[in-house]
Amino acid sequence: MIDAHTHRYPPEVYLNPQKFALKQGESHWLELIAPTNGSDLQGWSSREAMIADMDRASVHKAVLLGWYWQNPETCILHNEWHAEWIKEDPERFYAFATIHPSLRNPIDELKKRQEQGFVGMGEIHLGVQGFSMQDPAWIECIKFATEQSWPVNFHVTEPVGHEHPGRVPTPLEDFLWLAREFPELKIILAHAGGLFPFYELNPKVRNELRNVYYDLAACPLLYESSIYRKLIDTVGHKKIIWGTDYPLKIFPKVQSKPDFSTFIKEIHKVADLSDDEKDALFHQNIFSLLPC
Repeated sequence: MIDAHTHRYPPEVYLNPQKFALKQGESHWLELIAPTNGSDLQGWSSREAMIADMDRASVHKAVLLGWYWQNPETCILHNEWHAEWIKEDPERFYAFATIHPSLRNPIDELKKRQEQGFVGMGEIHLGVQGFSMQDPAWIECIKFATEQSWPVNFHVTEPVGHEHPGRVPTPLEDFLWLAREFPELKIILAHAGGLFPFYELNPKVRNELRNVYYDLAACPLLYESSIYRKLIDTVGHKKIIWGTDYPLKIFPKVQSKPDFSTFIKEIHKVADLSDDEKDALFHQNIFSLLPC
């Protein structure tokens, strides 16, 4: 079992996140982890606690996604964390590189991380990071990912969703353009793709999104539990990827701390998965996208 969407931070961050955010100039991240309005859903986890939570849920490996930092230098710092962690526990973690196209040499940064064992790119949020999908420097990053068979994970918000702290739009047209222009690129749209998969009910759109996949990270916070079966019935079980957004507390009414088990149990309870669907969602789909 592989969790395709997790985040992790070192003690110097989670012991004093406000200090870290202010030092790095990361105002958006601070609003998400310590909102001025709304509930605080952010959990934190040490290496030992995360691995113990994985073991309790029979999660063999987890994909560590970078954050969509506003400051390019924070992207480099986060990649340094990932490099250390996959070296320390290569049998438990995959690492995706976080990137900002305004770095002086973004491709050099991606090449460095590839040499260290990274296997993808993301999580990316164009709106927060302040660039367009057609930015020339960003296109070079996309070309690198395509050539190296790296999947790219994008944060996606639904166009008509409810307001919540730190919500920044992610136009669905951008992802359609990207899928059309780079049909060999492996695109993962997080958070059920902001309900983008339901546009695949249009046969023409479906044909253009053959390289697009959807992860389930944070879905319990966003949608009714019936969404899992509906997603599978709409796009097929080979395009849906299980991810939790750990250590986010995605079941705040029952979780005092983050875990993996609650979401696994929820999906099994409501989605009536076949054996093939279980294998695809919890393992095969994400594994088939990784270049390793």
